[in-house]
Amino acid sequence: MINFISSRMIHPTRLALLAMVVFGRLNVQALVPEFSVTNGTLQLVGVRAANPVIYDNDWWTDVPDAAYLWAKASLGQCHLRGNIVSRDMYDWEKGYTYQLKQGMADCQKLLKAARASGLRNIPEPVAGSNEALGKPASGKIEDTLFKRSSGSDLIVAEAKKASPEKPLLVFAGGPCTTVATAYLTDPTIVDRMIVFQIDGGTYNGADGWAWEIAMKRCRFANWARGYFWDKLQVWKPDRFKELPHNPLGDLLRTYATGDLAKANQWGDGAWIFYTFDHRCLTQVEDYDNVAITIPKQGTQLKAMEEEFFKTMTNPKVYR
Repeated sequence: MINFISSRMIHPTRLALLAMVVFGRLNVQALVPEFSVTNGTLQLVGVRAANPVIYDNDWWTDVPDAAYLWAKASLGQCHLRGNIVSRDMYDWEKGYTYQLKQGMADCQKLLKAARASGLRNIPEPVAGSNEALGKPASGKIEDTLFKRSSGSDLIVAEAKKASPEKPLLVFAGGPCTTVATAYLTDPTIVDRMIVFQIDGGTYNGADGWAWEIAMKRCRFANWARGYFWDKLQVWKPDRFKELPHNPLGDLLRTYATGDLAKANQWGDGAWIFYTFDHRCLTQVEDYDNVAITIPKQGTQLKAMEEEFFKTMTNPKVYR
């Protein structure tokens, strides 16, 4: 069993989760993300703007964080190694509601607007998982049947290039199916990547078995357990008027004034904003002794807003 270790057990200013899971005959070890909190500043060990990054999502224009991450890449401030489009796994047990090609078209819509606005350094999107992972009769993760994809192979390849000290950061805005498949393909990558998930236990956790694999086998950091953006603030789209008048700015302004923005607000961006500005998240809690999560009071909306608009209004983003 993994123990959540309090700061008093290690150091008065350091909180750390030091955990080891042994995976049967594979004998692979995974560490719960290690962190410290000092004077209201959260430091996730090994996580900084210089890390290699992969962005994995099902939908791309219903959130503003993909555009933000691409803007960071355009500025040369993000080492973006790939964009993965995974299928929306909602209602998969009843035959799925959406198709992978719909998510890919949505990604291409955002990509077209970004490139027309002069953004550069954006990798071509690749397809992730197209089928949910079914829980095997044995209930053992190692017995899970899976199908590799271009996206899962990309995660494996980039994780192998990374290191435990400077891991690959995988931001999973949709289901965890692709990243779980990457783990099943090569379990040895677990110490070379950290998986970041948003609201994984609800909509984004539609593929529940994949989410469980990622949380229990990978270094896993969650956000929004038991709450979402609407529990933090009422969405105010006025600041989006500051964005430049180009295809990407116009698309984001349209998003900001629609119903999706009222529901999704800053979308899947909590951990992304944090990576580039550590003021955005300030507290951490244990997640069932296998992962970490951010409590409601640990989310600093003002810092996120300022980081987003500081980046998106920088003329150097746009060629």
